[in-house]
Amino acid sequence: MNQGPKSRFTIGRERSCDIPIADESVSRLHAELTILDGGKLFLTDCHSSNGTSVLRDGTARRISQDFVLPSDRVQFGDVILDMSDLVESVRGRVKQAAPAAPVARRDAPGGERVERCGCGAIKPQGKPCPACGA
Repeated sequence: MNQGPKSRFTIGRERSCDIPIADESVSRLHAELTILDGGKLFLTDCHSSNGTSVLRDGTARRISQDFVLPSDRVQFGDVILDMSDLVESVRGRVKQAAPAAPVARRDAPGGERVERCGCGAIKPQGKPCPACGA
């Protein structure tokens, strides 16, 4: 039976996650993003230590699971990313079946900037990657 393209993606500190985030505030398996039929987005916190929040209209709301919008920002531990960047990253994986993901530079709490390392992990900009050391 052919299940078609992957529609469920893991997010976390482990390099084996579909979207690895190299930050100690992020749990090894922090959350899961599911792209449903029609492109609806469903985000589930995987019992992470520091929680998952959706930032919409200037308000942060902690979730255990909820539908999210491409225009939302999401917070995994101390790392804040645009939902649209996460969707673009996983859709690229579905289309290309390759682990490469676009560089994502977004503000983190305290004004710190983050970027995607060559290994795919998200790390503090200009600092060594905790996942691969580069």
